Amino acid sequence: MIDFLGVIGLLGFIVFLIWGIVRAIRKKKAKKYFLISVGSLILFLVFAVIGGQQMQKEEEAQQAKEAKMQAEREARIEKKTATTASATVKPPFKFVEAAGIIYKMVGETRSADVDMSKAKFIKTSIMKGYLTTKMKDHVYMYADVDKSGEWIQATFDDKDNVVKKVEMSPNLKKKVVASVDKEKEKATETERAKKEEVQKKADEQKKQEEKKAKEEAQAQAKAAEEKRKQEESARVAEEKRVTEQKQKEQEALQAKQQAEAEQARKEAEEKAQAEVEAQAQQQQQQTQTVYFKNCTEARAAGAAPVYQGQPGYAKHLDRDGDGVGCDQ
Repeated sequence: MIDFLGVIGLLGFIVFLIWGIVRAIRKKKAKKYFLISVGSLILFLVFAVIGGQQMQKEEEAQQAKEAKMQAEREARIEKKTATTASATVKPPFKFVEAAGIIYKMVGETRSADVDMSKAKFIKTSIMKGYLTTKMKDHVYMYADVDKSGEWIQATFDDKDNVVKKVEMSPNLKKKVVASVDKEKEKATETERAKKEEVQKKADEQKKQEEKKAKEEAQAQAKAAEEKRKQEESARVAEEKRVTEQKQKEQEALQAKQQAEAEQARKEAEEKAQAEVEAQAQQQQQQTQTVYFKNCTEARAAGAAPVYQGQPGYAKHLDRDGDGVGCDQ
């Protein structure tokens, strides 16, 4: 009711404040609305304070109730110690270890034993020798009151086959959580070691594969280099052979051309010699057929002066021996 009145006060404050601002903007009287909004705000604050105090009292009452129930539960455990605890059976596990097993069974749906429920399995196997109390249907409490006074309460499902909830004394909970965390860390460390080992093996295998691949690549590269060198040697040899063959052909061609040129030169010389000889023979014949006794005849014949090699030239006509007869 107080919370409801507080909400009404807050809404009233907001509504009247907005309405007062609107009337002020319209230049109308707004003082009354502002006063109502302030009153509503004060009521809201008063109810908020009262509601907070009431909520605090309810929380304190709830905490006191829980503390009382805890005290009654521990007292009931102590009273039943003499009649329910097994003094002759030695527990198979330490209480902290057994509590840790139950703590880890929360939500576990697999059956612990096909012939019994989990509640019975915990009582007769895990918590054997410790105080067992049935608080209500499907709720069991196990205690170590003779030694440490620690207790653990397990809530099962309707068939007592699944641990739905586990509660325990604060000191025991610290020990159990620490033990479970240690087991988890150990399991994590073991798993990490396994992963590292697997990773190590994988890395070694990868290195071996890389080494093998590298060696194969080097072998292939070496074979390719050898093949390239062989091909290069073959190419060089072929080029050398072709070059030598071309050189031989060129030399043969040059020799042939020189021989042909020499033959042509000889033929030309022979031809020229033959022509010269023929010309000389012709001139000799002409000289022998034309004869002048003296220069008077030569001049009369219109042949003076007579040059050496021309018809009619004779040494008796060329007294000075300059190759021209009858030139004086």
